Parts: sequence; C-alpha cells; structure tokens
Amino acid sequence: MSSFSKIYTTNVLQFARFFLALSLFLTLMCTPFKDLFPEFHIVKLKNNLRELSFLNYYLWFTNIKIPYIITLFILALVILGIYPRFLAILHWWATYSTFYTMFIIEGGDQISVIVTLLLIPICILDKRRFGWSKLSFPISTNKYLLYFSYTTFIVIQIQLCILYLNAGVAKLSVSEWVDGTAVYYWFNNNIFGAPEYIRVLLGGLFTNNLTVSLINWSVIILEIMLFVSFFLEQKFKYVLFFIAFIFHFFIFLIHGLGTFWISMTGCLILFCFNPTISFKQNLIEIKKILFYKKHLSIQKI
Repeated sequence: MSSFSKIYTTNVLQFARFFLALSLFLTLMCTPFKDLFPEFHIVKLKNNLRELSFLNYYLWFTNIKIPYIITLFILALVILGIYPRFLAILHWWATYSTFYTMFIIEGGDQISVIVTLLLIPICILDKRRFGWSKLSFPISTNKYLLYFSYTTFIVIQIQLCILYLNAGVAKLSVSEWVDGTAVYYWFNNNIFGAPEYIRVLLGGLFTNNLTVSLINWSVIILEIMLFVSFFLEQKFKYVLFFIAFIFHFFIFLIHGLGTFWISMTGCLILFCFNPTISFKQNLIEIKKILFYKKHLSIQKI
C-alpha cells in the first residue's frame, strides 16, 4: 500500500487503458455501422427505456451517428493518454453506452464496462496531463483517497480472478469439456471455428486424441491457475501473463476474436503486472524469468 502511489509515476495504468479503449475503437471502426446499430434494434431500445438506460447517450439522439462519432473521439483521447482523471469518466460512459446499444457484443466488451468503471477512482487521482508520461517521484495525494484507490485496484483484480475461476469451473459441468473433446468441436465449428488456413496448419492437433485432450484440459487448468495467481508471488503472475497472452492470441487466430484478445490484454496487465514499475521494466522482468536460466546455462557451456 505504501508504494501504490508510484502507479501515478509509471505508464502501466495507461497501457491497460490503451488496450481497453483500442478494443472498442477497432470494433466501431472495423464493423459495418448497420451491423452494430441496426435501426430496428435502436427503435426497440428507445421503446423499452428502463433502469439506467437514461445514462446511455446513444438514446439521446435521433441520428445515431452523432453519439457514434462522440464515442470514437473519446476513445481516441483515451488512447492518446490525455488527462486520465477526466477521460476515465468519459471512457466508462462511452464504453457503457456503446455496450448497451450495440446489437453485436462479446465478452471483452462486457468486462471493459466493469473494469473502466472501477478504474475511475484510480485515475481520478492521476494529476498528469498525459498518462504515458513517467515521473521520478510520486504525486502527493490524500492518504485516504489513495487507500480507496488501492482498494479499488484490488477489487479489479478480484473481479478478474473470479472471471477466470468461473470460466474454468463452469466448463466442468459440460460433458464435452470433461471428456476432453470440446476444443475439437469448437475448432471445427462451421460458424465460430477456425478459418481454412488455420485448419491446414493446426488441424492435426485437433484430430489426435492425445493433443486434443491435452489442449482441452490445458485451457481449464490455465483459467483456474489464473484465479490462483491472485495469491501467488509476482514472478508466477508474470509467467501466467505470458501464457494467458498467448492463449488469448490463439483464440483470436482460431475464432477471429481480435478485439477480445486486445481487451483481455488490458485486463491481464492490471491483473498480472506490477503497476509501480514501468511497462518496460515489467517486460524485462518477464524476460528474465522466462529466459534468464536458459541464457545462464548457455553461458556456462
């Protein structure tokens, strides 16, 4: 807790916000507008306003392209890292409004709504003009506000570890995951399965009983281990970050969920990185843990 104020001297927080914003930005830019916001869907939303729907600024406008452009502008500012303490609120608002307006959504969009909301108490204490800038000394702030910020950061990590625990444990109630064949069916699914060039390259792994079972159970073990990592030392978190990053990248290659990979990268940074040292220093620590022993053995030879 005493060193947590250093989070405002490094760029780790901004990297996480960058990936979360980039994910939604690419979704909006690379998906046909009519597919994301079909007219019949918008009409239905406006006719069924309830609970917190009034916060959704997409529903304030007759021309839905106006809030669409506003969202892109907000996300662009977040990506640039301008005034984190002010943009954090707008970032969540834009993410929330877009998620509850889009006709096509996925898990990365949903977790982004939660994480960007929880980032507000943390970012609101960030007095920097640019989130990318690194300072040599912590920014002075009220210790009670700093404690609240630290607590919120832990809540984010708890949220993410429960997310992975649920993902791992829930698979144990599905017979295909238990008998080790689920990844075979998902890999060969006509709609969500791998594209043809990936089937040519990796198809052999999903037709062999041994490798299919190994991949199948590795997914479950990894997700449960990511939950356990909340209680582990930092060096183990680094190892699991590397494995989880590759895991989500392969989900992107096989199932085409590119923005999911990007948003989960932002979440994994918050979950597994040491936020009190720079992003580059975190990567150096990962490199040391993964490759240092191998390098040392080569030197001895």
